[in-house]
Parts: sequence; C-alpha cells; structure tokens
Amino acid sequence: MRPTRRGYGAVAVMLAAVAFAAHSGPRSLNAVAGPALVALGYAWITLRRRDEPTVVRRKPAPGFPGETRDIELRPSTGGRATVTDALDDGLSRVASTADGYTVKLRERGPQTLGPATVRETDAFGLLVRRTTAGGETEALVYPDVEPLTPNRTFRGLVDRAGSPERDAFKSLREYAPGDPLRNVHWKSSAKREPGELVVTQYATPDEGAVTVVAEAAAGRADAMASATASIVVHLLDAGVAVEVVTPDGFTDRGRGSEGRDDALDLLARTGPGQVGADGDVRVTATADTVTVELEGQSFPYAELRGGREETNAATEVAAQ
Repeated sequence: MRPTRRGYGAVAVMLAAVAFAAHSGPRSLNAVAGPALVALGYAWITLRRRDEPTVVRRKPAPGFPGETRDIELRPSTGGRATVTDALDDGLSRVASTADGYTVKLRERGPQTLGPATVRETDAFGLLVRRTTAGGETEALVYPDVEPLTPNRTFRGLVDRAGSPERDAFKSLREYAPGDPLRNVHWKSSAKREPGELVVTQYATPDEGAVTVVAEAAAGRADAMASATASIVVHLLDAGVAVEVVTPDGFTDRGRGSEGRDDALDLLARTGPGQVGADGDVRVTATADTVTVELEGQSFPYAELRGGREETNAATEVAAQ
C-alpha cells in the first residue's frame, strides 16, 4: 500500500501546515493538517479491511496468428479498482472493452494470459493497493495454415486414400443382393457375362488413413508446424482420415473437424526433434528448407504452395 499522487499532495499539504503552525500557532495545524491526517487514516483503514480481490478470466478459443480474441475479466473487489493482465510476448493487447480487453494472437504455441494486477484505491484516491490475482490462463495459437496446390504425386496420394464422399478403394467383388447400384463398377462389369455385375468395395476409415510424420531442426519448429498443418488440413478437407506423429506426441486417426482440432492442437505445441516412426508423408524442416517425402519421392514444400519459396525470417532481418 502506498500513496497516490493525490495522496502525496495531501502529505505535502499536511507537512506544510505543520511547518506553518510552528510560526503561526496550532490553529493552522488543526484547520489543515487535521483533516488531511484523518483522510489518510480513513483511506488506510478502508483498504486494510478489504478482502483480497479475485479475478475470473474465461479461456479464449484457440486461433491462428493474426486473429483477435475478446478477453473477459470479472474482478471481485470491495471498492474502486482497475485490472490489468500480464501477457506473453506471443500476444499483444489491441483494445480495451467494457469488461476486459481484446488481444491479438501473434506467435504459434501455448501463450499465457495473466496473472492480473488489481489496483485498488480508497474513496478519496489517496492510497493505492496492488494485488496479484486471477492466476494464468492459456491462449493457444495454431500454426499458420496455407492453401495448397498439390503436385501430381500429392494428388495421387489423395486419390488413393479417399475422397470427399467415400473411403479409400479396397477391391472389387461380385454383386450381392442389397448392394447399392452406385457402387457397381460398370467398366469391369462390361467385361463379364450379361447380368454379372461387380461392385467396388471401400476400405473402412482406418484402412484409408494417411500417417503424416513431422520433424524439425532446432529453430525450425514453426516452419515444420505450418507445413504439416497445411498438409493435414488439405487431406482432411478431401475426406481422408489422418494421424499425425511429431517429436512431442501423436494424434489418433481422425476425420473432419474433430481430427482437424486434434492435429492443430498437437502442432501448436510441438517443438523441434526427430521422429523414428514411418509414415505415408514425412515433413522435414532443416536449416535451409522444408521438404516433403512420400511414395519414395522428395520435393520442396514450396511446390505445394504454388511454387512460392519459403521466406526465411533471419534473411529478411539481415536484408533490412
């Protein structure tokens, strides 16, 4: 607890009154210094008797770099107070709101909101008490996801693994009563005797899944995470089941929005390292570039980004 600017002013006036009273008598002391002393004493007692403040903060939904989130702060205090949150470097405050503030997501990874600093003052604004409250809350920032322009090798993987409407092709078999006509493989049926039909049998979701393995050199986890997230989201949007393996963990095979959330959560948290597991697709971020390996072929990730070369942040800084 310490005086505010107004409190320091009241102390200065009280001291001046005491000094003046030494020359003009105690009436000056009673007229000026007395009320100031009473006001300071009342302020001290008021703040001293207040309960410790609490702050409730709602966890924001995960998002991508550049997006914003409204953070609601609900303080519980016995009087006048202002609340200010501490923020990790991967977040920035962009505006104040009626019940909190707006934060911009800047850097991939689990970022931290809080703890909050509660600044309480008395009714006269003479003293201030600062208290830490609210604990810490995670704000998860996903890696950047870019639209892809698949090359021939990558398109072949998607075609074999699945489609937006069905699971992966497995085999052909003879038609059985009850099979839907949409599954009839007419090209193969035409080669058989009249009336003999064959149908396409599709794999189960697990059999049609693609395993994406991701690894990165030191300092290259962000590039690896962004490339892997872009590939995984592209596969999921194509109806393919995907599992992801990284140096810091793995996801079960998933589809749709649930598989997307699980993969992005893992890729938001993963760091550099090597992975010994095999996969259908391997994404490797080295000091110079990001490469993609699949079906025995290796090519720069830039090919899937429409040929755009990767921008190295260190090179940009040096050029400036």
